[in-house]
Amino acid sequence: MKLSANRRMFIRGVGAGFASLPFFKLLEDGFAHSAGDTLPLRFLGMYHPHGIAEELWTMQPGDTETSFNLNFTNSSLQPFDDAATYGKSYKSQVLILEGIDLLSNANGHDTAGTILTGSRIDSSAGKPQNSSLDQFLAVEKGLGSATPITSIALGVGNDDTKSGSVLSYGPGGVALPKIIDPSQAFTTLFGNLVVPGGDAAGQAAATKQRALGQSILDFIKGDIGRLRPRLAALEQQKLDQHLQSLSDLEKQISGISAMGGSGLAAANCSSPVKPDASTFPKIKAYNGGEPYFDAITNAFIGLIAQAFACDVTRFATLYMADLSYMGNPLGLPADNHGGVAHVYNGSAAGSDGNPVGNGDPTTWVNLAKFNRYAYGKVALMMQKLDAMGILGSTLIYTSSDMGNPARHSTRNVPTVLAGGANGKFRMGRRLQLKPDCPQSNLWCAPGDPVFTAMTNNHLLVSIAQAFGVSVNTFGTQPTPDLTTGPLDGLV
Repeated sequence: MKLSANRRMFIRGVGAGFASLPFFKLLEDGFAHSAGDTLPLRFLGMYHPHGIAEELWTMQPGDTETSFNLNFTNSSLQPFDDAATYGKSYKSQVLILEGIDLLSNANGHDTAGTILTGSRIDSSAGKPQNSSLDQFLAVEKGLGSATPITSIALGVGNDDTKSGSVLSYGPGGVALPKIIDPSQAFTTLFGNLVVPGGDAAGQAAATKQRALGQSILDFIKGDIGRLRPRLAALEQQKLDQHLQSLSDLEKQISGISAMGGSGLAAANCSSPVKPDASTFPKIKAYNGGEPYFDAITNAFIGLIAQAFACDVTRFATLYMADLSYMGNPLGLPADNHGGVAHVYNGSAAGSDGNPVGNGDPTTWVNLAKFNRYAYGKVALMMQKLDAMGILGSTLIYTSSDMGNPARHSTRNVPTVLAGGANGKFRMGRRLQLKPDCPQSNLWCAPGDPVFTAMTNNHLLVSIAQAFGVSVNTFGTQPTPDLTTGPLDGLV
């Protein structure tokens, strides 16, 4: 990979022989970013079950593409504009897409496998027909090769590999197993980089490592000082900014333990803390794990944010679960599936292919409450990434396997892009895509001449292109028009 001028200048300043030493990549990237370089783009796919209550998710009367209200009564998208809870409003860093179709041939609950693959589900094999976008980018295109962990797949409560339970797939649609234990996820991400506190030999090695890190910092500061007089005023200012970041870094060295090597890239990387297993004594669904799903989800969010900040990985997926247990914190029926999603009775707005009747508003509220809970986890992820200075270089793709859950519809699925995506997409907007059916034939269905599917394949193409990959088609659908070309209006 060709180095930028700022990175070449940094290497010249410290000496190429130090490139393999601990903390070097951390300092190189911090310097390059302070000098104006763009941070590496990171990708996170997040899934939530049960589709949406469309009426409490869609644009409201008076809303426009750039001026819209997320705080109306029972709004499921409210967490993105909730400064009181998340420290600031993230409304300007979301792109809400209405009208995306998964166009899966599977039962709605088996369609999670279509979200990142853009593939129909092979009914005989029970899997999609191609790899997921995260694996295509990280593995097949090599974008994950620069980090210790190429990618990671995490899930809450369910470790099976059925198409309805997995987001990440390798070539040929082979499911990647999910890690559902936060302690195991910590070991996978940081086990080779952090020394356990009770390991005396390891602590001694960590102390030596910290001393080496401090000596390298001292050397770099001195070398930058020698380099400074040879630079123009603007470059000197950038170096001064970097010297300040080095000063801040010195305060963090004692918390970095043995972390080092090429995996550390962001100046806000700090020593990760292993999740407290006592907060989730059980982790599996139908085995007593449900009351701990919220704590497990939060633990995963913290681990992903830390792994992104430390450049341990740049690609992750998180498969979230519901809160189906008696006395859940949302006050929902113990069976979120049967008592919340299946009873949803949508209006014309939420009844794809059956645009008749006003629906039952009393059935919208509970589903919207669960939707709001799921988006709250996305907002929490944004808050953590923002605090670490990398939200602007991250793209979060959040979706579900259905639109109308009572009909198991895979049309009009809720789709939210969040973060900054390094400016590749214009955030802070709501886009309503072209309807599948014209007003003259609201009952149309796939296969009808007037049916125009706005498949998520086009979105996957757009994301791949945002990551610098030259592709114009992604996924497997019956006709090329469903898989070819980017999604209009994102840039």
